[in-house]
Amino acid sequence: MRDQEKTIGSFDIGIVGGGMVGAVLALLLEKVLPAFHIAIIDAESLEPKSLAPSLPSFDARSTALSPSSVRVIQQLGLWSQLLDYATPIESIHVSDRGRLGMATFDRDDNSGEPLGFVVENLGFGNVLLEALARAKRVTCFSKSTVESLAFSSRTAQFCLDNARRVDARLAVIADGAHSRLRNQLGISCARHDYQQHAVVANIFSEKAHGGRAYERFTQDGPLALLPLGRNANSHQSTIVWTFPTEQLEQVKLWQEQEFLHKLQQCFGFRLGRFTRVTARHFYPLERIVAREQVRSRMVLMGNAAHFLHPVAGQGFNLALRDALRLVESLREANDAQQDPGLLPVLQRYIDAQLPDQHVTMALSQAFIQFFRRIDRPSVLLRTLGFIGLETNSLAREQFIRQLSGRGQPEARIL
Repeated sequence: MRDQEKTIGSFDIGIVGGGMVGAVLALLLEKVLPAFHIAIIDAESLEPKSLAPSLPSFDARSTALSPSSVRVIQQLGLWSQLLDYATPIESIHVSDRGRLGMATFDRDDNSGEPLGFVVENLGFGNVLLEALARAKRVTCFSKSTVESLAFSSRTAQFCLDNARRVDARLAVIADGAHSRLRNQLGISCARHDYQQHAVVANIFSEKAHGGRAYERFTQDGPLALLPLGRNANSHQSTIVWTFPTEQLEQVKLWQEQEFLHKLQQCFGFRLGRFTRVTARHFYPLERIVAREQVRSRMVLMGNAAHFLHPVAGQGFNLALRDALRLVESLREANDAQQDPGLLPVLQRYIDAQLPDQHVTMALSQAFIQFFRRIDRPSVLLRTLGFIGLETNSLAREQFIRQLSGRGQPEARIL
């Protein structure tokens, strides 16, 4: 620890990272544990309306919210504000390019409700930051870098730039997939480089999307189209199109019409012709899973704990379920007058949440591996699997339960 550091605040929970996961966690903590004081520390501005599409936390991408995640936002009282940036998913079409396999799901598979919503990250970010600005027991340290973390028997000490220090009984590290603090603490990760990149952009089509989301598996990787525009009559969708990294430079050189032509070849004409594409953003795809998620006075959260392939849109929804489970464990500890930073408290959290993490990560990995195979037995098994999803009500129910975030017992906190 540096000499002559100035302590600028003491809190119950200190969260490093004010992105979607960190912000939602802070709001959950304030609602469920009203006696707690929470700090959020982020290198970027956390002022409402300060966001730009280039920021890593709230960028130009969109996020698919599962029904369980939507319920959390509703219970936080933020859903009416988020509706300005949300498009309901009325149905989902899953297909295997060049094969007969196909399955469709609609509201009937989710008790008459949408199968989820697609929200624009930038709008979601502003809604969350406005809520944080109203929160009476959340203090935001914007444009502040945590240079290191130190621990005593009673506190975690966040050593900030400019010789400042923040203390908390529990440190939550939610600073992203390539977390600098996780690395500083010597927490190793299991990594898998998919040797793929994703191009993310918004596209416009001749036909309205009708609220339908598409997940199309190809030999090179999945292609997802998610509806945008707030209603089924919109002609705008967002795409997440994966391809081998070796093709990255070539794909970057495609002009708009060539890009649209290649996309059309891959997707087909279910939406008519694609007419326009917005700015394209490229992201490397990898799987990063921390081998430790809790220590005394510390817990990893969000992408710092597990960073998944975007297939089926499970990453943020899993992180939100992690946050719910953590808050549930902290509430139980508080009711028992236990210190929230004690290792047994945090161990109860991770023991309860690991089954959900393992199933979700295994499903994500299985999608990628199984759909890349082109041998005849694998193709036949996929076709039979699609037939099963179309005809077997139990298989459909279990599949949708997992994708909607209800595959494991839910945390009960709100």
